[in-house]
Amino acid sequence: MKTKRRTAVDIVNKLKKMIVLEGLDRLPGELELSERLGVSRAVVREALRVLEYEGITRTIHGSGTFVLKKTKLRIQFNVNFEIETDSAKDIFDLIEVRSTLEKSAIALAISNSSQSDIEEFSHCMEKLSEAIKTRIELSSTDARFHKKIFEISHNRFLKEVFDVVFDGLEVLWKSPLGLETFGDAGLPLHKDLYEAIKSRDLERAFKVYDRIIEIDREDIYDLTGYGRKLLHDCQDNNGRNANED
Repeated sequence: MKTKRRTAVDIVNKLKKMIVLEGLDRLPGELELSERLGVSRAVVREALRVLEYEGITRTIHGSGTFVLKKTKLRIQFNVNFEIETDSAKDIFDLIEVRSTLEKSAIALAISNSSQSDIEEFSHCMEKLSEAIKTRIELSSTDARFHKKIFEISHNRFLKEVFDVVFDGLEVLWKSPLGLETFGDAGLPLHKDLYEAIKSRDLERAFKVYDRIIEIDREDIYDLTGYGRKLLHDCQDNNGRNANED
């Protein structure tokens, strides 16, 4: 039942997208929708009931389903991917995605954050500094620090995608690494990252963050042996960037 409900929600979003992209005044019949979307007619009917409940369509028996509303539709997009536990490649790939997302969030945090945002970020830094000393709830405190960067970037889409990526990384950090202290070597640099964001120094923030990610890559290579070429390429790039500066 849960699977059917999930599928119906997916079909609702696909129908909304169809309405927007195709400018439909009337939806195709149940049979055509079933074949086009690859689901049963029962699922299509359930989705159509949702659309009618939301005031987007109206179904008239014997005539069809008519579109009443084409603007300001709320369409949900899911970030779905599978990870393979014990896969060093997957964790390398996810770290690349995380790095791209978080550097974007850092740039936006520097340009968009208010003074109150920075004060909240300061509290996160204080808690992280204490957690580094005591090692009490260190992992969750570190996670809150990074998620706060996305919050003060004021881009909710970045944050929502990051949350999914971070969930995947949490699984992979346990396997294949199986190391509770993974990422700890980069923790002292978090204060430098905080200071760079606080002072709105984008160049410095990127340099510090790149080093944090490089340390994570080094840990993965040391523990799994995977990613030597990737690590070497990243170190070469960082070296060239430093020489250019």
